[in-house]
Amino acid sequence: MRRLKHILDAGDTVLSGWCGITDPRYLEAIAEYDFDAVVLDMQHGFFDETSIQNGIATLIARGKAPLVRVPLARWDTASRVMDFGALGVIAPMINTADDARAFVSATRFVPLGNRSFGPRHAASLYGVETNEYLTEFDNCSLALAMIETREAYDNLDEIIAVEGIDGVLIGPGDLSISFRQDPVPDAYGVDTIDVVKDIVGRCKRAGKKTAAFSFDTAAANMLHGLAVDIISVGLDVTYIADGVKSHLAGLDFR
Repeated sequence: MRRLKHILDAGDTVLSGWCGITDPRYLEAIAEYDFDAVVLDMQHGFFDETSIQNGIATLIARGKAPLVRVPLARWDTASRVMDFGALGVIAPMINTADDARAFVSATRFVPLGNRSFGPRHAASLYGVETNEYLTEFDNCSLALAMIETREAYDNLDEIIAVEGIDGVLIGPGDLSISFRQDPVPDAYGVDTIDVVKDIVGRCKRAGKKTAAFSFDTAAANMLHGLAVDIISVGLDVTYIADGVKSHLAGLDFR
């Protein structure tokens, strides 16, 4: 948590992995690489409450900041993963200021929100007293609203104006689907790249952090050029596929 905040406060880029596979040995392996954070995906990944608790603990033990994308409108789960030690929560499909306020209510203690008191486990994972967790971690943890529809884009200024929203995570695939009205995504394509640039610019002017998902290094480098604060590159299935391909490519008998 502190490392993540220090990186962001210094104006440096946070590099994140992205995982939906719950196997603990797999997460241990991912945590060996040069990521600052890892997103654990409950929305489209396979994490449930037990595996997300174990996954968060695995990452913390290895010095990686655990970020969790919760399922759609599951504010109870957003509170739970904070209790489990998540250093940031990503909420999908935040389309209005009311959505943002519901998100904040679940992830912030009073006076910003109404998160129920239960931080002892998270505090113990970080080796701090409960009161220190309450005063420091609640102020420094991240609540990231996913901007991935035309409606969210139209309401962006109202969403990021909600106190307690730290920033946004751009979902390029769904954003392109919404704008193009085509179920086949065209992430960072001609129909949405200017929209993405505008989102980043408006967030920066409002003093909010920006995060974005990238499928490959080309997209990640493009996002870095836009000064996006948190960039995730690839995801678990591409990590595995690229590793297998690299081994097979060296064979001279296939």
